[in-house]
Amino acid sequence: MAAGQRPEAAGSAWVLWWKDAEGTASLGRLQERILRGLRARLRGRWYMETRLYHSPHNFVELQGLKIAGSPAAPGAPRGTASDRSMYVVVLGEGAARRQYFVMASNRVVVEAEPEMESMIQRLKNLWAPRQSARIEGYAYEGDDWIIRAGNLQVGGSYKGMLIEINYLPCSNPEQTRGLMRELLGMILPPDAQIESSSDIDYRRASLDPLRMTDRHTAYQYVNLFTKCSLL
Repeated sequence: MAAGQRPEAAGSAWVLWWKDAEGTASLGRLQERILRGLRARLRGRWYMETRLYHSPHNFVELQGLKIAGSPAAPGAPRGTASDRSMYVVVLGEGAARRQYFVMASNRVVVEAEPEMESMIQRLKNLWAPRQSARIEGYAYEGDDWIIRAGNLQVGGSYKGMLIEINYLPCSNPEQTRGLMRELLGMILPPDAQIESSSDIDYRRASLDPLRMTDRHTAYQYVNLFTKCSLL
């Protein structure tokens, strides 16, 4: 596995948005604190992407389109505006690259092959690309943790910094959040403006709240982007 790539799903992750970060200058100061203060090792470059697709149909209508000419039953729920949105979260690079689709009011999280998005792009009457976010930065590792940090660009505009803290020995987020907060306090300025998805309910997406996987991480990104109106 090349430097900076994601290992197979392990441990627990916490995704945060540093709203008032100042681009390359903030990333440089953060890297110095991680490498010197935490005595971490540089793993390599880190990239992450999220793309938003929008459908003219709501979720119930999309389900009905699977059966040609079959209208929705009388009184069937019509769905909501967020039912019309689908997020594609791309984690990792090269051989470790994986795609996760989060859709229908964030109630479904599935992993799919990269070719799946190409198929969706051909279904222009069902899904149209709306906006994209890209993170570019670096990954660092200690004895039992990995920190990924990068500048966030949404539609070409700088939107602060995204930080992902991954604690490897334990996959229960409730048992690791305190340690992650300690790590965060050691690398960020005390007045940094931070938003996170700490109050996320994984059960809403049929995910185990006590055992994290990369599906949980993808769900965190989408939750944070929607909560903070980034995408």
